[in-house]
Amino acid sequence: MIFLASDSNSSGSKSLPPWLFFSLKMVGCGVGFGALMWYVMNNSVMGSDVVRGFAAVPIVFYLMAELLDTIVDMNKVVYTPLFKNYSGPAAIGLTVITIVCMFFVTLWALSGSITLSIGSAGASGVVVAAIFALYLLAPNTGKEKLLLYMFIGATLATKFAYMSIIPSFSGFGL
Repeated sequence: MIFLASDSNSSGSKSLPPWLFFSLKMVGCGVGFGALMWYVMNNSVMGSDVVRGFAAVPIVFYLMAELLDTIVDMNKVVYTPLFKNYSGPAAIGLTVITIVCMFFVTLWALSGSITLSIGSAGASGVVVAAIFALYLLAPNTGKEKLLLYMFIGATLATKFAYMSIIPSFSGFGL
């Protein structure tokens, strides 16, 4: 997980062992994708809608997600020195907060506004935002740029109809 850095040489609070980090990520992603598939089944989300949703996410968000994912998967290099005081429940809490923030930022990029009711957002937007958030949680995805591959595929499939580099910042007077 994001803030579950483990350093056997650090003094202070006890850290979780690395095999447990990986297991928590796997269980979290499994439960998350299970919930996502349940949502897809109950909201009749079509594949074409999801493809359009992936194509509509601005490139900036793909780059941000890939950068975050690369940093996240560099636990010993980045997180152990920066967040060595966070372990156990605090680390899990920070991870959940980060994943939820990524979900809402992506949902905002797709809809142009954040609403407190997921039901008012488009079903395909919720699915795409959930995939972005779960991608950060998934273990060992930092070396491959899987979201960028999905973006390229969706952009080609939609013949560049939805491509944007940065989102329109409606509501900010821009």
